[in-house]
Amino acid sequence: MADRTERTVERVVGWATVAVVVVVTVSMLTLIPTTTCADAVPGEATSYCTTEPMIGVAGAWIAAFAGVVVLAVCVWQIVRAVRSDRAVR
Repeated sequence: MADRTERTVERVVGWATVAVVVVVTVSMLTLIPTTTCADAVPGEATSYCTTEPMIGVAGAWIAAFAGVVVLAVCVWQIVRAVRSDRAVR
């Protein structure tokens, strides 16, 4: 019985670790901005700057969607591990 409980704890801790790593990674990719500036020749045009996520707008959406999917799988696996341990007891 103790071995099964230890195995459940290991599964929960493992999936929780994956969830934390994914949340931190996706947060960094989507929230850290990159600023690009273009200076024009004086009198010719206007200088401008753009700010966007580190991996671009489309990349941020893809990373966010993938992060939500991975996070959902992690929660699902944690719930499965806890339920399977309770069912055996």
